[in-house]
Amino acid sequence: MDIQETVPKIKPSGERKPDFENFRRAITTREPGPVPVGDIFADPETMSNFLGVRIRNPMVTIQKADPQEILKEGINFLNQSVRFCCEAGWDYTFSFSLPNYPGFSFQIADNTSTEVKGGKRGWLDDNRGPIMDWDDFERYRWPEDMGTINLGSRYLASAVPEGMKVMVIPGGVFEWTTWLMGLVPFSYALTDQPDLVEAVIQKVSDTIYASVADLMDEPNIGGLFMGDDLGHTTGTTVSPQVLRERFFPHTRRVVDLVHEAGKVFVFHSCGNMYAVMDDICEMGVDAKHSYEDKIMPVEEAYLRWGHRIGIVGGVDINLLAKGGEEEVRQRTREILNACASSGHYVLGTGNSVANYIPLRNYLAMVDEGRKWNKEHFGRE
Repeated sequence: MDIQETVPKIKPSGERKPDFENFRRAITTREPGPVPVGDIFADPETMSNFLGVRIRNPMVTIQKADPQEILKEGINFLNQSVRFCCEAGWDYTFSFSLPNYPGFSFQIADNTSTEVKGGKRGWLDDNRGPIMDWDDFERYRWPEDMGTINLGSRYLASAVPEGMKVMVIPGGVFEWTTWLMGLVPFSYALTDQPDLVEAVIQKVSDTIYASVADLMDEPNIGGLFMGDDLGHTTGTTVSPQVLRERFFPHTRRVVDLVHEAGKVFVFHSCGNMYAVMDDICEMGVDAKHSYEDKIMPVEEAYLRWGHRIGIVGGVDINLLAKGGEEEVRQRTREILNACASSGHYVLGTGNSVANYIPLRNYLAMVDEGRKWNKEHFGRE
């Protein structure tokens, strides 16, 4: 029996019901309406604090556990992520549909946030990756089993309540390429081994495309939330020309695939990537997520590009992590007044619902959004 046939629907608590079409309206039109709330994802610790239950991320915390425990924790993670999104007011849930690329090197450290008890944080080693020369490339075991890659997304597509859909996070072509090669070796290889760079990009692109294509037949898959960090504080990580020539054609073909299936494409990128923001718009991307006040406040991004592309988020992570509740409410209200009245806006953080954000501050942001909607539209 197909596991999807046995998945019970998750019933949201409370009176509010998710409405993915409201989210679609908000990012694809200038039609005014209640402003949705959402982000690319929420950390397990945040969801645990919000729901009052224990949630472990099976991709990080129990990699060496036995398969039955991994399955049990994985299903719990998926179920609780739906509960969190429903109760936090999101119209979609998120799903990591990530290829299991082997060979990454991580630097591990303890969590230092007062919001998290125990646990670890990991960073990729920018100085090396599993593919640094042609021999590495030829030996590399590229993921091919799309059914396994997308198992969690298909499970969620069967489990979400009526009105809710799944936004899949497959990772981006630039991120996966630089992670596989190591950012520093990749940067040298742009000049020293351009053919190797192109070969890795093509394999990454083909894997992402195949994994996304495998899901486009699912009615409850709403679209993609592609995370592909292109910048740092002062500019793009590589030149805009490199992004335009080597990477964006691959992103564009995934955008086209998603739109041909009648679904939406949201692009998440941290950093100062605004030198290529017009390129992102021209690809037909439905919305852009992730904004930081010290780089460009979300109001300015909305003023410059909000007529061409949906704007998602923008309540600065630094404020959410360190500010007081009233500061969060005031800043949220400022953003809503500047961006939300004309449509093409979704309320959210400047990056993600990170585990170092005090829950009270996240709830203050969400509550202020509800109040704003009631004042302007008579409903949440």
